[in-house]
Amino acid sequence: MMKRLFAIMLSSVVVIGLLSSLNLRADPPSPEDHRDDGSLLTPLMRMKLEKSKAILEGLTLEDYDKVASNARSLRLLSTESGWNVIQTREYADQSRDFQRAADLVVEAAEEKDIHRATMGYVAMTVRCVECHSYMRKHRKELIKLPSE
Repeated sequence: MMKRLFAIMLSSVVVIGLLSSLNLRADPPSPEDHRDDGSLLTPLMRMKLEKSKAILEGLTLEDYDKVASNARSLRLLSTESGWNVIQTREYADQSRDFQRAADLVVEAAEEKDIHRATMGYVAMTVRCVECHSYMRKHRKELIKLPSE
């Protein structure tokens, strides 16, 4: 059991590290959004990361209420206008997949099923990484950036 918990925690730390390195600039940056490496975190990205970290903490402590409430918050954030920055089929599919994964985390936490909640968290994280990768790859095509 301890080996499995350690593996889950280690994997989650790696995933959180990957998530924190992602960068989408939907809002003008504030001074606290500047990170040591010079990249930026938007307020929405900061909220997404905080909720994601709280889910991880809840999973490691088997605090099902914390897991469920933060997954619900992420699900709700995914419906905000700042989340839906582009209107493409791929982006809509990515968002729906993320929402389904968040719903799975909530459902599993409510059923106190740590393994399903963890797998849902991993699925949710994979959705985040894939969507951010999609956004970086197609950024110039999808978002009209001001002339520099």
